[in-house]
Amino acid sequence: MMSPAPNLPAEDELCEKEEKVDDSYEVDGSGEISSSDKEARPAWDNKVQYMMAALGFAVGLGNVWRFPYLCKKNGGGAFLIPYIVMLLIEGYPLYYLELALGQKIRKGSIGVWIHINPYLGGVGFASNVVSLIIGLYYNMILGWAMFYLFNSFQSPLPWATCPTYLNSTVRECAISSTTNYFWYRETLDISHTIADGGEQNWRMVCMLLLAWILVYLGINKGIKSSGKVMYFATSFPYLVLIAFFIRGLTLDGAVEGVKYMFSPDITRLKDADVWREAATQIFFSLGLGYGSIIAYSSYNPPKNNCYKDAVFIATANCLTSIFACVTVFSVLGFKAKSRTLECLESNRLLFKNFPEYQIFSNMTYHDINSTLNLDPTNETSTFLQSLKPCSMQRELDQDVQGTGLAFIAFTEAILKFPAAPFWSVLFFFMLLNIGMSSEFGILQTFVTTVLDSGLKISKSKLTALMCVGMFVVGLLFTQRSGSYFLDIFDAYSATLSLITIALFEVVAVSYVYGIKRFEKDLLEMTGVKPGLYWTISWRFTCPLALAAILVASIVGLFRKAPSYGGWNQATGEKDLLNFPPWGLALIVALVLASVACIPIVAFLYHRGIFKPERFDPSRKERSKLEEEFTGTESAQPLTRTL
Repeated sequence: MMSPAPNLPAEDELCEKEEKVDDSYEVDGSGEISSSDKEARPAWDNKVQYMMAALGFAVGLGNVWRFPYLCKKNGGGAFLIPYIVMLLIEGYPLYYLELALGQKIRKGSIGVWIHINPYLGGVGFASNVVSLIIGLYYNMILGWAMFYLFNSFQSPLPWATCPTYLNSTVRECAISSTTNYFWYRETLDISHTIADGGEQNWRMVCMLLLAWILVYLGINKGIKSSGKVMYFATSFPYLVLIAFFIRGLTLDGAVEGVKYMFSPDITRLKDADVWREAATQIFFSLGLGYGSIIAYSSYNPPKNNCYKDAVFIATANCLTSIFACVTVFSVLGFKAKSRTLECLESNRLLFKNFPEYQIFSNMTYHDINSTLNLDPTNETSTFLQSLKPCSMQRELDQDVQGTGLAFIAFTEAILKFPAAPFWSVLFFFMLLNIGMSSEFGILQTFVTTVLDSGLKISKSKLTALMCVGMFVVGLLFTQRSGSYFLDIFDAYSATLSLITIALFEVVAVSYVYGIKRFEKDLLEMTGVKPGLYWTISWRFTCPLALAAILVASIVGLFRKAPSYGGWNQATGEKDLLNFPPWGLALIVALVLASVACIPIVAFLYHRGIFKPERFDPSRKERSKLEEEFTGTESAQPLTRTL
């Protein structure tokens, strides 16, 4: 850390000077930020519009399909303990921190960190890289949702029955299931390995193009346009979730599904991976580290009460995850009960065809196998091969997550609903709305950053160039092997990056910007000084927790070699496969792509190559203020240096 230059005024005096500059921005009657010497910064039309946009960004696909899977995998109801603990340790503090920084400094993610210290500009660049990578593959998922949505306007649904070829059922469908076949063959036309599927799936190319057109239309007019879209995009998914919740609780097996979901396995809390996954889910769920929270809040009035906003949105997001979890498992419980009854009926018919084994009909599957295998015959072998293990517990134990939950398990359950096409349309339209609201927020990071940089380009041209460029790169995911690439991006592009970014953020605010100075900013904006919980979190508990999670995540990467499940058309199942060397190289590149920005930008600034004034023009004004105090042009920057 460099020593302060002689004759520099006290930090409080400098802060007062800075505040005079900031206070020249006033909010007019329409909510716009105006200034006599600077272009007006766009603003939300009203508070409700902002809250809808922020909540829409926070509540994403992870609430609907990732959280239920993690909850089931990590001890059921017991997983809520580490989830809530991590919400308190890192969720609330980091969300409030990002919200307050954006509102106070009124810049995008790069400008905010350069304003604090030019050496930290790489944190903002890292956020932008993460947002672009996630936005890249996120829109492919929305393309899949649209494909299912369009196919839902017919009865019966196209994944209700297996297709036939030359008067016989297609084998791949017969040995797997109708929903598996429609997903892997009709939708993805998937290859067996990541290396042998370079052909384009033109139906998915069209869906991806349509998804990017919708994104362009949604964010082209700026935050006011996307904010108005959020009124519907945010509220509609809640209406659909409530409808599915009410419908789900009336289904046979729903209660068993919910009980299974919340049956706590306290022993799982001893596993460090459970706590790591709870912490990671908080990041994905709230959108921490993306820079989107900073970008959205930078359009708020300077005196907006960001404290109440942070607590409300983070709490609402957590409750939405739990509510979605109950809804999902009420439907999965119904699916498990239906499949168990079908299995029992199949076995009943089998005993009818083999009357000599009728005496075993009241025994369990395991006991029947144990007994008959003592004296095996050809007839016995035929009978045992046809006999199925029927158990609702077994059906519920099957792992379903991500795309498997939405496009396979849930679609199978919907088939058994009365008026199945109606519920299918509702479900996939809900996914499309949830995904779009999150996509708008993710890409707003990049748009805000470019516009704040002073680049002479209109919002329409910038949005068009971004969407076209990302569509072209996104053709990687429309190949027959595209879903394997998407799984790589989803698993490795964000976790380590977001944790690293958040660690730099909280350390920068607490120890570079200064916690006292930050508390003074919060008092000025909200009228309330942060309590002891916030101060301790920002200075100690949050940085320590993030450092521990980062180490655990790095160790987890090296604990076992990365692998993926390749769909085997011959067996109707997934084969566990290892990535080729170039696949491992892609994983490493994705992990380093954003994190590497932090040291690179710091080095470039140190060498005088990176010019922070482009992203933070106010640095010139603050340099003039320093000269007034010191009377010399060699004064050090106003903000603290690393």
